[in-house]
Amino acid sequence: MSLYDRVTGGIRKLLADPFGVVYGAPTWSPDGTQIALVIGNDTLVAVDVATAAKRVLVQGHAMSQPNWSRDGSMIIMRWVSRSEGPQLRTLELATGKVRPIYTPEAAGELFHGPVFMPNSERVVFCTNRWTRDTEVLGGQALGSVRIDGTGLKRLTDETRYYQSPVFSPDGRYCAALSIPPANDAPDGGNIIVSTSGFGEPWWIPGDEYDDSSRLDWARAI
Repeated sequence: MSLYDRVTGGIRKLLADPFGVVYGAPTWSPDGTQIALVIGNDTLVAVDVATAAKRVLVQGHAMSQPNWSRDGSMIIMRWVSRSEGPQLRTLELATGKVRPIYTPEAAGELFHGPVFMPNSERVVFCTNRWTRDTEVLGGQALGSVRIDGTGLKRLTDETRYYQSPVFSPDGRYCAALSIPPANDAPDGGNIIVSTSGFGEPWWIPGDEYDDSSRLDWARAI
């Protein structure tokens, strides 16, 4: 895994594991000093950006899609429990405790893309929990749940494809890869943006996002 300096154009190698080792979904710490990512599919690590020192946070379970809370205290991830199946779990960095906050109500429910809301008190994610019976191809909704696992609620009313929700640095907006109702294939070719209260959304259209899988929001420079 390497870092690219968009000002100088320089590239610095951060991790150099043997050929074939897979790195997944790097996510920056709020202070920009560390990057959390999954190595293989069962080891969550934090890497110090300045020194490249690697620290194992959790190991031995299937994990993916980590996201760091803005207060720096937690990481949310998609987790596969050996006894309970797929879940969303938080890792409390100070204690190392991993807690389930969301478990599907039915086998086969699709859910992914967990991100903390700006206040770090709730997690937003994509799910077809409420939309499994619709005929919309890839139909899902955005939902949220408190970090203690209570208060599950649906955030978006219209069923459509969602992937990789992300909040703006100032916390005012949420964007996700999506498709407008006029598009008959869920190809990720557009970006949908709404206020953080999930009111009326607007679209950023463009074929350049086709087949994209992850969205992020840069801080202003």
